Amino acid sequence: MKLCFLLTACSLLIANVYAQTVVTLRGTVKDAGGKPLPFASVFLNQTTMGARTTESGSYEIGGVPSGRYEVIASYLGYEPQILPLELVENRTLDIVLKEKPGVLKELVVRPDKDREYYMQLFKKVFIGEGAVAQQCKLLNPDRVEFEYDRGTMELKAKADDFLEVSNPSLGYNIRFLLIHFEHSPRTGYSMYYGNPLFEPMKPRSKAQEKRWEKNREKAYRGSALHFCRSLIAGSYRGEGFTMRKLVRRQKEQGQVIQAPPDSVMGIMRSPMFSRSVSYLARKELPVDSVLRKSGRDYVLRFSDHLYVVYGKEKEERLYIEKYLRSNDKPGPQVSIMKLLAPEVRMDGNGNLEAPMDVIFENYWAWEKLAVMLPLDYRL
Repeated sequence: MKLCFLLTACSLLIANVYAQTVVTLRGTVKDAGGKPLPFASVFLNQTTMGARTTESGSYEIGGVPSGRYEVIASYLGYEPQILPLELVENRTLDIVLKEKPGVLKELVVRPDKDREYYMQLFKKVFIGEGAVAQQCKLLNPDRVEFEYDRGTMELKAKADDFLEVSNPSLGYNIRFLLIHFEHSPRTGYSMYYGNPLFEPMKPRSKAQEKRWEKNREKAYRGSALHFCRSLIAGSYRGEGFTMRKLVRRQKEQGQVIQAPPDSVMGIMRSPMFSRSVSYLARKELPVDSVLRKSGRDYVLRFSDHLYVVYGKEKEERLYIEKYLRSNDKPGPQVSIMKLLAPEVRMDGNGNLEAPMDVIFENYWAWEKLAVMLPLDYRL
């Protein structure tokens, strides 16, 4: 079975950087009655840039490259605010948070004989199962609350505060404000989304710092972010990517489906359908068949599925074993991309405006939070 994952790391519009200038964002965080909220989190979504408010409720985030961002403000017991913002000069942004309905209560974890099973499944879907994921640790698992439907076997999860994940392989502590999580083993469909803040760890030595840099580069190479940026730059072939059209057709029992012209019948089976046949086009797609410029931004637009191969890196052995291919030799990394909307906008940094309108399958679906990098990461 192929893994299917709805891209949901965040809903950020970040850093379509217009010039190499930096600005400062400052302001206050208060409640609806004007009371300052000390130690609230204010950060730029999926970046390393953020701050906590002082006792007077003020904050300051300096050294921000000019561009478009989403500012996230969060405080325990209050509804988080997500504010799109274009920064071209120093800016003051005062934020008001509304208290969540109901009375704040102390977190109580009720005994549940199945909780450990749910937790292990949650971590596999949320963090991943690769070598980097195995080194990651969820530091506050008690914050996760589960809801399981025994009829559909669907697992849902939520958290009332940031989930804290330590990633010693890449040198980040990640604070993730989980908004939605669901996993259905029957369909192979998984989805989570939220707002991550990456806090770089302090290296103990130059050797560790270089190891982190090497691991981050490895995580970036072949990733969806790398692919999107290489499309924009027009360098995707040189960067190691090829892309072809994949046509997938649902098949009824006994039905014969005619293969599209200029295609090779595939052997892939989609987790989104009980029966399907896939056809892979022989010819590679040019960049202008999937991407066009629109003002300062770009638009992804293609029909059926996009079959993307990254040839400069092999599949991880754990990925092969996951899908019962233990006797196979590692091959190039293959990912499949499908748009749920006619088109999806993307900024100049390679970040998708509506990530929930994109589904990833295969390798990109398998990689998860463990190898996610902040959007201000550059080689």
